[in-house]
Amino acid sequence: MLELLAIVLGGVVTFVSRAIFLVSRRLRPPKRVEKYLPLVGPAVLAAIAVPGILAPRDEISLGDSVPAVLAAVVTWLVWRWTKQIALGLLAGLLVWWGILAVLVLVFGLPR
Repeated sequence: MLELLAIVLGGVVTFVSRAIFLVSRRLRPPKRVEKYLPLVGPAVLAAIAVPGILAPRDEISLGDSVPAVLAAVVTWLVWRWTKQIALGLLAGLLVWWGILAVLVLVFGLPR
C-alpha cells in the first residue's frame, strides 16, 4: 500500500510541476531551463528509437540491426531531401522490407 501511495504522489507532483507552466501566463521556467526545452523532444525520441534500431530483439545482431540502421539512414536522408516525413518513413520501410526479403530469399533466415 505504501508503494502505491508513493507512485500516486510521484505522479501528482510530476504532473503539477509540468502543468503549472501551462496554466499560468506569468510563471515561466528559468531562462537556463527554457533554453534547453526544445531539445527535450528529440532527446526523448532518440532514447526510445535508438535501442529499437540497434538492438531490436534486446541484443545487437547483424541480421536484425543492419536492416534497421540502413532503413533509419534512408528515412533521414529522404526526409532531409524532400522535407516530408511521410515520404521518408515510406522510403525507410521499403528499404527495410526489401533487405529483409533479400535475407529471407538468399539466406533463408526465418522471420
